[in-house]
Amino acid sequence: MDVPKLTPARRRGALVLAAGVISGGVCWLAYRLPPASTSDFELIWVGARALLSGADPYAVVPTTGTHYPLYYPLTAIVVGLPFAALPFDWARVLWAVLSGAAFAWAALRYGRGLPAALLSANFLNAVIQGQWSPLLVAAAVLPSLSWLLAAKPSVGAALFAAFPSRRAVIGGLVLVAVAFAVFPAWPARWGASFRVGVHTSPIASPGGFILLLALLRWRRPEARLLAALACIPQIIGLYDTLPLFLIPRTRWQGYGLAGLSYVAAFGQVAVAPRHPGMTLESTLAARWPFIFLCLYLPALIMVLLPRAAEARAGTELVAEPAPGM
Repeated sequence: MDVPKLTPARRRGALVLAAGVISGGVCWLAYRLPPASTSDFELIWVGARALLSGADPYAVVPTTGTHYPLYYPLTAIVVGLPFAALPFDWARVLWAVLSGAAFAWAALRYGRGLPAALLSANFLNAVIQGQWSPLLVAAAVLPSLSWLLAAKPSVGAALFAAFPSRRAVIGGLVLVAVAFAVFPAWPARWGASFRVGVHTSPIASPGGFILLLALLRWRRPEARLLAALACIPQIIGLYDTLPLFLIPRTRWQGYGLAGLSYVAAFGQVAVAPRHPGMTLESTLAARWPFIFLCLYLPALIMVLLPRAAEARAGTELVAEPAPGM
């Protein structure tokens, strides 16, 4: 008896489902094995519960959990409201499931080197730490999710510079309007929290100014993305560099960047571990060379590489996508 073959649509659906389930499983397992991990999603979950109770999220979040200020605009808290009713452990896993599934769907649609990111240390780090980068990359590729760029406007602005979209503007304005409706004072409260953060931009880090060479190819979306990412304030961790996987034009370039991500991950832990009493700022500064040499610099080389040279090398290019259409 012949086994019916899966249609391409069902195959993609199965891969997206598998990516979501595996992401959730990795997240669940990471918090049950040493060493202890922290989840950035805790800030969103605590802030959402505070907002539903009528409290000021920017006053509540620093007093609980990680004790970090709420660095996010209220638009991010609004997105997190559906998770507030769940226990934190379940909310964290569900966030990972949805983030992983959305990223996989976007990767299959975009093609090029983005599917390789599912195997990268960047994606693994983002899923475990409850970061926004998988959803934001998906929002840059999938028009139906483009409104999510307003949830983290720093990285969202860099992605929008590469892939501008009318839907992103309209959806983002709606999300901002909802945030104003539920808590009108949030811009001032967010600004005060952000000013005490440890965020910096790659161009302010040693050697980072060279990334502005990407502007030599400013007509290319990936060049605008790299230049914008180099300028925006961020933590500059592995998860913040996940959007760089939108730059490789072939799957082999994507695999190469994914391999280098593990060199960066293991190298920075081996050479620059965070010791007790060591500040986050000094830890990030010590780890920057690995992020720069293994991720940002190869991305810059890909941006500057002439497309004709890729063709002579025998690589098969995928048609230029139009995520924002």
